[in-house]
Amino acid sequence: MSSNSEARHPWDLDVIQPQSFDIVIKVAERCNLACSYCYYYMQEFSGNNYTPFITEEVMAEVPQFLLRSAQDLNIGRFRIVFHGGEPLLLKKSRFDQFCQGLSATLEGHALVDFAVQTNGTLVDSEWIDLFERHKVAMGVSIDGTPDQHDLRRKDHHGRGSYQAAVCGLRLLQQAEQEGRIPSVGAICVVNPVEDSAKVLHHCVQDLNIHDTNLNFPRGGWDSPEVLRWDQAVDSHRNIVRYTLDNLVHPQFHYVRSISDVLLTLRSEKGARINDWRRSRRHHIATISSEGALLVDDNMLGLDSRFADTGLKIFGTSLRDLLDSDLWRTLDAAIDQVPVECQTCKWYRSCRSGELYNRYAKRNGFQNHSAICETLKMVHSEVAEFLHRRTSLTVGDLDALLARPSTCTAKTTRAMVERPRAGSH
Repeated sequence: MSSNSEARHPWDLDVIQPQSFDIVIKVAERCNLACSYCYYYMQEFSGNNYTPFITEEVMAEVPQFLLRSAQDLNIGRFRIVFHGGEPLLLKKSRFDQFCQGLSATLEGHALVDFAVQTNGTLVDSEWIDLFERHKVAMGVSIDGTPDQHDLRRKDHHGRGSYQAAVCGLRLLQQAEQEGRIPSVGAICVVNPVEDSAKVLHHCVQDLNIHDTNLNFPRGGWDSPEVLRWDQAVDSHRNIVRYTLDNLVHPQFHYVRSISDVLLTLRSEKGARINDWRRSRRHHIATISSEGALLVDDNMLGLDSRFADTGLKIFGTSLRDLLDSDLWRTLDAAIDQVPVECQTCKWYRSCRSGELYNRYAKRNGFQNHSAICETLKMVHSEVAEFLHRRTSLTVGDLDALLARPSTCTAKTTRAMVERPRAGSH
């Protein structure tokens, strides 16, 4: 999410009942950019193996699949993220038709929130009209300053995309200010650079982005690039300190990966919300353009077994995915405490990091995070900030962290599951 409903601030929406589930729909399996780090095309998995655009059959079946899922499970809200590739390559008329069909089919059965994650280069006034019509929250990929963005986010001819992306961002921000669309956020991939804080400063101060999602690497222990990234702790520390010194007071800016830790450590209420969020972080289903039913798309490049569940949406529901061996493996991994984490003071907050950062082909999810040093640094910096700037004492924090998690994957699964028809 993250795809993970990337366009939305999670701390309020995730605690809204009835129970929710994130659905990532690959409406376009191609992209007009060729970003060097793209996890969807540049790792073992490749979205190029699927048909370029969502088929008519899949578009007609998705609403029925979600309706069956709502009736089969205890799901009252779907957060649907239109994804790619680049989702705005889809014809506008088909996007409009798809949203109408989803809303009409699920009305009275489940609430629906729409979001789009885009590179921003194709946004125009007609798209804005559609986003307004269907109340679509927006996320735009912006990798900081023009030089940093254009270094990694080039088109297929090697040209940078910063100017086009910012043009689209400005159109979306204007629509948000006018109350036409719910929200606009941004995703910024964190790369070790000489002045890493400048990247975040540019997003917040120059581009006026108030919800910036910092994306840490999506690879695990089999990725040399990820292991090298974690060695650049001092570069990452600059971003954390900039956030804490400039983006908490007097105006709070949500910066995912840092603000999440701050909100967790600040109070027991925050820690309990985090317990719940971390226990269901894998509650994401991905639907390909051909109707393949997959797990979180962040995992697809880790190992070939994640890229093929053997399931399609035709005649099935989310229960079939939840009952699969792969999903049960993810459930077990969430609740497993790796050896290295068993004595770590930050475990309640961190919960061993993201699943994809724990994975290795030799032993699955038994490992601590491949970016563990960075995660420890973030927690240490946030804790020190709270000691300096709030009434939270060392004893208060130690007591909060010493309490066991109030939620597990097993308990969140029970919240989703509903007894099968005819069972007792």
